[in-house]
Amino acid sequence: MRKIRAIKRTITGIAVDAAYSQAGTGFARKLMASPVNAPARRFIKAKGLEGSIRRLASENLPQGTYFAKLTIAKWQVHKGKGFRLLQDGEVIYGNKIEPPARGFPLEYRNIIVTSRDPKRFTLDIDAPYELKIGRGAFTTPQQLKYDHQYGVEQHGDTYYSLRGNTTNPKKLFITFPGFGPSTSRISYAVSYLKAITNADLKDTLMVCFQDRYLAAGSYMMVDNAGRPLYGRVWQAIEDLRTRFGIDPAQMLFFGASKGGSIAIHYAKDFPAAQLLLAVPQMNLPYYFNKPFFRDNLFRNRALHDVQQPEDSLREYFAEGRRIDYFYTNSDELSNHSLIELVGDVPNLTKYRVAGVHSDVARAALPAMLGIIRGFLSGPQHREMGVDEVRSFPQENGIQVQIRVDAVGSKIARANWFIEGWLGQTRFLQSMSEHSYDFLKFTSEKQQLHPAYDPIQHLSAVIAIEANGTQWTGTLPGSLMPDSNQEVQHSMSASALSLHAKHPETYVLLDGEQFARFRYRSYGADIKGDTMEVHFVGDAESDVSSDSLDRGEHRASHVAVVEPLDGWAMADLLALRFVIAAKSERLLIVVHDAGSADEAVDTFGAVDWKASSVIAVVDEAPSTHEVPVNVR
Repeated sequence: MRKIRAIKRTITGIAVDAAYSQAGTGFARKLMASPVNAPARRFIKAKGLEGSIRRLASENLPQGTYFAKLTIAKWQVHKGKGFRLLQDGEVIYGNKIEPPARGFPLEYRNIIVTSRDPKRFTLDIDAPYELKIGRGAFTTPQQLKYDHQYGVEQHGDTYYSLRGNTTNPKKLFITFPGFGPSTSRISYAVSYLKAITNADLKDTLMVCFQDRYLAAGSYMMVDNAGRPLYGRVWQAIEDLRTRFGIDPAQMLFFGASKGGSIAIHYAKDFPAAQLLLAVPQMNLPYYFNKPFFRDNLFRNRALHDVQQPEDSLREYFAEGRRIDYFYTNSDELSNHSLIELVGDVPNLTKYRVAGVHSDVARAALPAMLGIIRGFLSGPQHREMGVDEVRSFPQENGIQVQIRVDAVGSKIARANWFIEGWLGQTRFLQSMSEHSYDFLKFTSEKQQLHPAYDPIQHLSAVIAIEANGTQWTGTLPGSLMPDSNQEVQHSMSASALSLHAKHPETYVLLDGEQFARFRYRSYGADIKGDTMEVHFVGDAESDVSSDSLDRGEHRASHVAVVEPLDGWAMADLLALRFVIAAKSERLLIVVHDAGSADEAVDTFGAVDWKASSVIAVVDEAPSTHEVPVNVR
């Protein structure tokens, strides 16, 4: 009882500043680390003090930095529109208004601010609002209930749940979460994978991390103060691994969407571990340049400075790590034109699934569960027969139909793929199931593309069951393309460089469409604020733009680009350049008078805050400037 009385005095009797001191935070964290059935924990729960204790235990922000909760009333008239919260006239947070959970107010919690004075804040839409500011992180009863349901506990500045074998595990299975709705009462989720049971985990400790930073997560790249999280999260993983003496080769990192990007980040120092990824984002600033993130995560400069998932993944490819990667071509924002084109990487298996970003994890769930169970208990390989293979050339690709034998026709609730090889990389294209159990086929959206798919090297049909069983049926001979189908395999997945002395090739792919560019690039003025992209007829030609009126702005980097397939996706290339350069402004210069009108139409879609098109007339010294989409 003496301890309980001390707890009560701590909660109700000390001043706020003292409570949020290092000692106060440490006391609260020690309390929250105690067993949930301990007398102290039962007491604070019975008194409704758990939320207060959690706030006290939350991350200790630097002096003069606070958590804020914004509540917007009468939001209905602004539904679907953007809003911005400003402090002293500077945007500190913004989002696109979506309806909150039924019966609850529209709240945005844990916005990071540097003042406790509400008078210094304004909202740029005409709506009543309330702003609460404090030293501790805000939460909701629904979040507390969720954390209790899934066993999420705080460990220093990290949050995770443990399940499975917590006594003497031989393997470590680590998951990272995706995004929930921005207006959810549960802002911080975990990837719990309910289908994975305790029986599955009899030899495995499963660690489900929670991205409990900023308003809805920071991709676990930085904490609430913008400080790198890597060392703290790595230490939490390494402590669990060493406590049980687990071989790094017996570790699996899993994540979908945001969780996939996080998994890539934290697998860095575990090269022997296996990676299972579904539609991760390859370049975070590029992905954040969209309405829901542009005025929150995109504005967090620390997220521009961390090593991007694309760079980490390229390193892993070079190391030959074991990676299973699920994706769809119709996901240019996430893919960043990497996974679609990469090949000849040992130990990489690419699983292409038809649909949009949000379809992949759901559609391929049996296969992903099968891979996980294969890791947990060892994969089960079985054979089936293939009776017939037929191909159907289309305008942009080839569709395939396969007839399996009686054994294959009895396989149910599995994901079906046709398998091929891109050098050392295994490629699996998802297939659809016919009303006849023995027929599997690639639909129009699942067709194979001669320019970058291994049509000449298709070898088998694969079925992956959720229980971990993988069935293989070898194709009876090569599936050769029709005579009028030229197989190119000439595209590369090279990274975009800001320092390319000699012309390099870069390919953009979005859905079934692709565009190739030759370019040179170089740094100009270290103090410059503008990325200049010059579109020319030959990437090796010198560009002169002395006649351009740049005002007070200077180029930080310059790119000289030759479009090889017309103006298709040239706007996306310009956007990738400016984000890679971390420049404030984008200046596009077109050195072909005959293309000026078409170029203006193309670059009018560039979604950048301060971009313009300059059409340079080669035959005369005059130029004209057309501003586009300034936001």
